Amino acid sequence: MNSLKRWHPVIVGAFIVLVVACGGGDEESGTPFFEEDAPGRDRLIATASPLPVIDSPGDLPDGLEPIWETFAIIAREYVEREDIDPEELARGAIRGMLEALDDPYTSYVTPQGFERQLESFQGDFEGIGAQIDNTPDGQRIIVVAPIPDTPAERAGIKSGDIILAVDGDDTSGWSVIDAVNRIRGEGGTPVDLTIQRLGESDTIIVTIIRGTIPTASVFRRDLHDGDGNPEDPPYTIIRITQFTERTPEELRAVIEDAKEVKSEGIILDVRSNPGGLLESTVDVAAEFLDDGLVTYEINGRGVRRDWPADPGGSALDIPLVVLVDGFSASGSEVLAAALQDRDRAAIIGTQTFGKGSVNILRDLKEDDGGIYLTIGRWYTPNGGLIEGDGVVPDVTIELPFDAEVDLQLEAAIEQLNFQLSIVQVG
Repeated sequence: MNSLKRWHPVIVGAFIVLVVACGGGDEESGTPFFEEDAPGRDRLIATASPLPVIDSPGDLPDGLEPIWETFAIIAREYVEREDIDPEELARGAIRGMLEALDDPYTSYVTPQGFERQLESFQGDFEGIGAQIDNTPDGQRIIVVAPIPDTPAERAGIKSGDIILAVDGDDTSGWSVIDAVNRIRGEGGTPVDLTIQRLGESDTIIVTIIRGTIPTASVFRRDLHDGDGNPEDPPYTIIRITQFTERTPEELRAVIEDAKEVKSEGIILDVRSNPGGLLESTVDVAAEFLDDGLVTYEINGRGVRRDWPADPGGSALDIPLVVLVDGFSASGSEVLAAALQDRDRAAIIGTQTFGKGSVNILRDLKEDDGGIYLTIGRWYTPNGGLIEGDGVVPDVTIELPFDAEVDLQLEAAIEQLNFQLSIVQVG
């Protein structure tokens, strides 16, 4: 999940600027010094690059001297110095450092990609409307879920589709940010995705025309509106597709609607929900929990931070069941685990994705791009680690992709019926 707080990247940003901006060589010009026509000396016969030649690494931390040394050699000896772009060198160094961490959720974000990342959590944006993530091995891009009523869904994109190529370019080794930057684009323009679909041997190419993607993230329907026996207790299904700035407000409105129709139970569906903003996730949990811990994180310095629910939730007593699956990730796992550990809801479905890393989008002041960085791990209220393990449901029910009946939803209805029967007997 991301936090959109911006900061000055002292360590990475300042270091890269230091590497590409230090002076050296000729003290006046910052370019190599050559003595014209001197015996045994080189002659300067080409236009010098604006890159300075550096003679000293200065105060670089121990272990980082090879970066300075590499730049110094390039600046002094590379044959086409006039073609070297200092900004591209800096971005290459950034990418190299981040790739060396071997973390699929940590990557460099270009200036264009940085703005797109902010848009996806703040307002409508242009693209295809599919939530994506890395495959468990980190080598490919997988579709977590298409957003309802978007170009991706209308083109037939499904949860579990593996994206092998974008406009013919192989996605092997791409980060999520790399994929987002390539797939998103101006509305009305096409993008070709080469897809490997679960259960099918042949790949397919899906052409999608990009459009404006709405950020509505909460959807509601009532089971007694033609979905079930009118004599059965009325239940409300609330589907949360992601956690944006607007999600808590949308949820509160939907809960009020459920109260107006005298709903006797809520089925909270976070299947194929890839997560989103932490603050929004905690606020959503607070609608069902009367204060207390939602999650806690431990950062790279070993510091623990608790995230409690604010008191005064609007759905504290109504019977609740949560639906999850293997594509429920990050924020949806935090939410499900909190409701499970706090004995607030039964969890039904299949084991979740297991993405429990704390990720923050940081801006690079000197670059206009940013870094999507893993800074910690999420834990459930009872101390369970989400990363790699996910959330194990109370009731495990598989749902084949070609299933004609939603067995998980049927189990949720049975669970609510059981909970109501206990209340009535009591």
